[in-house]
Amino acid sequence: MKVAISNRIGAHKTTATGKWPVTHDHEPLLSTLREAARRAAQQQRPVLASFTWPIELYDTIRVFTAARLSGLGECFFWEQPASQNALVGVGAAATIETKGITRFTDSASARRALLNDAVVTYDQPMAPAANSGPVLFGGFAFDPLAPRTQLWVDFPDGLLTLPEILLSYNANQVALTVNRMIQASDDIEQCAREIEARIGQLQAAVERIPTIQQEEIYSELSIHEIRSASEWMEMVANIVNMIQRGVFEKVVLAREIQVMLKDSPGAFDISTTLQRLRESYPTAYVFAIQRGERFFVGATPERLLHAQAGQIHTMALAGSARRGETGEEDVRIGTELLQSGKNNSEHAIVVATVREALKNHCTHVHASAVPQLLKLRNVQHLKTSIAGELIPGRCILDIMADLHPTPAVGGFPRNAALEAIRNTEKLDRGWYAAPLGWIGASGHGEFAVALRSGLIDGGKATLFAGCGIVADSDPQAEFAESCLKFQVMLRALGGWN
Repeated sequence: MKVAISNRIGAHKTTATGKWPVTHDHEPLLSTLREAARRAAQQQRPVLASFTWPIELYDTIRVFTAARLSGLGECFFWEQPASQNALVGVGAAATIETKGITRFTDSASARRALLNDAVVTYDQPMAPAANSGPVLFGGFAFDPLAPRTQLWVDFPDGLLTLPEILLSYNANQVALTVNRMIQASDDIEQCAREIEARIGQLQAAVERIPTIQQEEIYSELSIHEIRSASEWMEMVANIVNMIQRGVFEKVVLAREIQVMLKDSPGAFDISTTLQRLRESYPTAYVFAIQRGERFFVGATPERLLHAQAGQIHTMALAGSARRGETGEEDVRIGTELLQSGKNNSEHAIVVATVREALKNHCTHVHASAVPQLLKLRNVQHLKTSIAGELIPGRCILDIMADLHPTPAVGGFPRNAALEAIRNTEKLDRGWYAAPLGWIGASGHGEFAVALRSGLIDGGKATLFAGCGIVADSDPQAEFAESCLKFQVMLRALGGWN
């Protein structure tokens, strides 16, 4: 387990005007920093100072674009448009990196240690929100025991980042949080000036960014299959045979494709990609996390866990079908999905496994009686809502240690399915199909399963899609389903319908 604290920040000049008001009272920030210095002296170690105040609403993607261009460090973006919740993080006051199968529990322990004795304050009369204050954002590898390649070299088994600057949006307010690790010997006035200079630098960058253009620009894409269709379908057929022989009940097999801009030396525009995902999938979790010059980007429909006010909410999402061309056809396909023995069998495995995982950390676990349809732009899924009451002292990371990977993205039984994936898939999933999200100071937060996603490196993107294979799976139908799932990111990268 590795916990890193950022180096001291040098002051930056800015010429920002007042077009995006992000001002605050100087004294509450100073008071917060001084208290952190006092506790640091008592504890003989750095202590976190976190100060939050309300700011004016500004478009999240515009702020994220400005943050990337501001030179303030790596950034992340998280938004569920339909619920008006979003996070934009800039820089790193501290990072937590973990390795191996204990990556979730080690991250939980390191987070508790990081927040121990932290000074967390809010500008009056602002009320604390679940997604403001010292929020850590990050993700985890799908399988830390799987072979790794250079593709995901900057994405460790576990990573949580406490941003230097966090903008948090919800339906009631927009807030800006600054986080800084304070030592007893720090010059507090200088720390405050450095923090305010960096906020000014972000403010100036936001004001320089032009309004996002609404007209669509289409890009021709060159698509390269990493593994041929025939080879992948043969792999599916082999797994089906093993399932029919009782080796396991379900295995989720993924594919990857490489996508490049055709006849163009340029890079994919991350902000435009996010804008397209936001508009096309408003109920999904739209995300981007930067590591070096690369971005892991996607719009996933699958919530893994949402924890707030002692309540845990999750879902089982398994079983898929395409959307219909007409309303009548769409209803017919949805009805067939609800009645499909193959899809309901696959779905029931996921529901049972999720419920068992929650019982280790929750009381009064309950699930919807029958699955419902979750309809997205080009695909519909079977969905069952599951909830429970979190046992005091547990946090969302503790639950993930038991919950991931669910049968929806791994298979069942878990260990046998994971071993089959390692031996047959021949790709490095990295963070694909793994938990990605945020955790707040109270231990509550929200993580989604990073589906419908890709790793973007300049003008090249590696996209992933997976299918749940069960006893009566048809290899050709599964291949067609994976192609349907690739459309989410292909449309976002190319802009075509």
